[in-house]
Formats: sequence, C-alpha cells, structure tokens
Amino acid sequence: MRRYATVYGMLHGMEKKHIITISGKPGSGKSSTADKVADMLSYTRYSSGDMVRNLLSREHLTLAEYNERAQSDHILDEKIDTMLRNLRTKNDVVIDSRLGFYWIPESFKVYLDLDIQVATVRIFKDAMSNNMRTKGGEFANSLDTVAKQVKTRMDTEQRRFKDLYGVDPYNSEHFDLVIDTSRHSPQTVALTVFDTYRRWLKTTTWKREHSAVPLGFSFKNQY
Repeated sequence: MRRYATVYGMLHGMEKKHIITISGKPGSGKSSTADKVADMLSYTRYSSGDMVRNLLSREHLTLAEYNERAQSDHILDEKIDTMLRNLRTKNDVVIDSRLGFYWIPESFKVYLDLDIQVATVRIFKDAMSNNMRTKGGEFANSLDTVAKQVKTRMDTEQRRFKDLYGVDPYNSEHFDLVIDTSRHSPQTVALTVFDTYRRWLKTTTWKREHSAVPLGFSFKNQY
C-alpha cells in the first residue's frame, strides 16, 4: 500500500513550486474555482475530472461503471494517476483534482468544503447544463437521486483511496487552505485562494488556514 508522505508545515530549504492543487467535496466549486484562479494568475489549468470523463468516453463507460470496476481493477486509476504525477514537472499551473494534494504534496493545497445538502442542489443544477458530466453518466433527474449518488460517490472514493494509497481525500488536515464555500460566492472563493497563495509563496513555514464567510458579507473585488 502506498502511503501519503505529508510535507505539511512546508519544505524548508526548498523553493516552492508555482502549483496549486484544488480538492474538496462534490459540488464545492472545484472546477469554477480552478478556472478563476488560473485566470487571475495567468496559470495553465488542468482537471482530473476532465481526464476521467474523457477516458470514460473513450472506454464507453459510465461513472458508475468506472467506480464499480475500480474496486478490483485499478488500470484506469493508474492512467489518471500517471497524468497527475507528470504535472509535478510543470510550473504555473492550477490543478482541479481529488488526489492532486497526494501526488503533488509540495503544491499549495486547497480544500473546498460545504454542507452536503447545498452540494446536492448545486450538482443537480450543474447536471442540467453541463454536457461534460452527462458524457460520464452523471446526470440525474431528481434531488433525491443526486443525494444518493453524492453519498455513494464519497463512500466509494474514501474506501478505494484508503485501500490504494492509505489516504482519505475528504480529510481537510492534508491541506494548506480550507474554504467553506456554502456562503462564499465563486468570486470570493477564488479571491481567497489568490490572496492566500501569494502569502504562502513568501513563507518558509505555514499553518493551515480556514475561511468561512458569514451571510451578508462580501469581498471588494480589487483585481
């Protein structure tokens, strides 16, 4: 079993790479945040979700079939893992990936959190308009169905990644910045990542930060 070698607390004596990895719960806004942060920084944006969905399309599999096969056959997982590991050689990149923090522990690691009920509504609305997700068989026509899919997906991923790598992808302790996106707007999430990342680049030690915006609060967009 491969174990997660954490470099939390920062890599002393080592120049930080300009890589941001963004993970989090389903529906937390990983893709939109990665897009906005990459645009703000003029970085290249990568997505393991797009990698998986394109792979599923080529293999003629649904997401449910992929998850079922992955319980015993890890060939598809290994293909995605290799793509992610190869991104360690790059600079000035933002990576939207559930296990980006694991494969690139020297990156600035961001975790997006939110209430599961909010996640369900977001995913349902997104599935109605996102063609990439329908390619992977993720579309559902009711909130109850989406809620069951979200729970099944999280439980399946936790079991699989613990078995394969000894790591829980939904454990926020692995990350440098944790943002509760329930009350954030997409813009304020991106601004929080942007500002915190710039401070992180200038430090030699780092203590995990948390961000949750109360109702009625908003950031002034200065960028």
